[in-house]
Amino acid sequence: MGNGVRAARPADGRWARVGVILMASSLPLWPALLGVPFLPLSLAAQGAVATGIVIVAEVAFWGGAALAGPEAARRMRSWWRRRPAR
Repeated sequence: MGNGVRAARPADGRWARVGVILMASSLPLWPALLGVPFLPLSLAAQGAVATGIVIVAEVAFWGGAALAGPEAARRMRSWWRRRPAR
């Protein structure tokens, strides 16, 4: 045990919380895409802004999912899944 190698630890509550905050903060970026066509920019610049928003939203969500751990990501995904009608 004195060789300096540490065993991998599961994500503690602090990192899981940061991950959930990242995932939640990515959600408002998607409706922000609706405002991009109204920006006083050229069509190419609007495309670049929209692409940037999508990339930031995806990186924030999946980075947060990685930090939060598989259980938190599964729980958040279950919120968006449709429940079968009975």
